Amino acid sequence: MIEWTMFGSLIGLVFVASITPGPNNFMLMSSGALFGFKRSLPHILGVTLGFPALLIATVYGLGAIIERLPWLVTIVKTIGAAWLAWMAIKFFIEAKRIALAKNNTGISAKPTSRARPFRFYEAALFQWANPKAVIMALTTSGAFVPLSPNIHMRALLITSVFIVFALLATSVWTLAGSTLNRAMSQGRSAVVLNIVMGVLLLGTAAVIFMTPT
Repeated sequence: MIEWTMFGSLIGLVFVASITPGPNNFMLMSSGALFGFKRSLPHILGVTLGFPALLIATVYGLGAIIERLPWLVTIVKTIGAAWLAWMAIKFFIEAKRIALAKNNTGISAKPTSRARPFRFYEAALFQWANPKAVIMALTTSGAFVPLSPNIHMRALLITSVFIVFALLATSVWTLAGSTLNRAMSQGRSAVVLNIVMGVLLLGTAAVIFMTPT
């Protein structure tokens, strides 16, 4: 049995949560601008599937485990923040390399392997270290218990809706960035984009680290 009125509310909530600006969408837009849509696909899929995996865990009791062992969150968020900070440093280094190459030669330097799109597992694991994602997962799994008395059906419905709208939203934001790819992938624009990506990652790392457990 499914409570269809609540299911409609779930769709509205997920749509708003998925399409509105946030760390994931901003980073995907920057990734699309720097690397193009195709190279950003692993990042898209990592976000699209990583959050539902977190959501499934909360539906089946992750919240109770966190309440009993809060230090687990501290470990996860510290590792996640450190990893994001390292990724941010790599983007800052790439921005400096491009700027120096242009100043020395007058020719726009192409991006190197130092700055690269997120891999699938990196984007997926980031969801588990993102306080916004964790709070959303805990809130959704708790608020929509009346959606269905069957926990398996409830998990299926909630995660399915998130997958559909997350795929739509992440694709839209990445495409928005990729439309600028040709004009902004080299020279001063590339420097700016690498700096923006680094600032977003560093800011997200700071938020993760300072969020109370």
